[in-house]
Amino acid sequence: MRKYGIIALVVVLSFVMVGCGNGKDKAKKKSNETTLVCTQTQSGVDIEFNVGFKGKSVRKIDFNYDMDISSYTDEQIKMFENQDFCKLVKDTMSDYKSAFKDCKQSVKNKHLKLYAVLDVHKLDGDISKKMTTPKKAKEELEKTGYKCKINK
Repeated sequence: MRKYGIIALVVVLSFVMVGCGNGKDKAKKKSNETTLVCTQTQSGVDIEFNVGFKGKSVRKIDFNYDMDISSYTDEQIKMFENQDFCKLVKDTMSDYKSAFKDCKQSVKNKHLKLYAVLDVHKLDGDISKKMTTPKKAKEELEKTGYKCKINK
């Protein structure tokens, strides 16, 4: 059980280091829409944050976690399937709990995946100030070790 606590802590700490998630655009309707995509691998967890901007306004934020759990036994993987990592992240991140609009987790092909969307209107004011432009958000996230790319 201690291993699962450590894994949950890695997921939560990854989120804390950034202070927010990001938004993924599937289709860009206007030229003033921009997506900031930031990635990092930390303690065996691949993390991707996406921040969708329209002009200078953040309009969507989401994040994805992908953890390879192939080194665990089938019994341990079953325990991953039964653990509610979304609830764990929400409960641990009390400052961001109200911003979680959607959170889904799955275990497929021996990977634990977590996807969450945040309500940008419910984010802390300090976070919003750091996300005023794609360039400023990129600088902030790169300070924490993320590699970021601005897509127009």
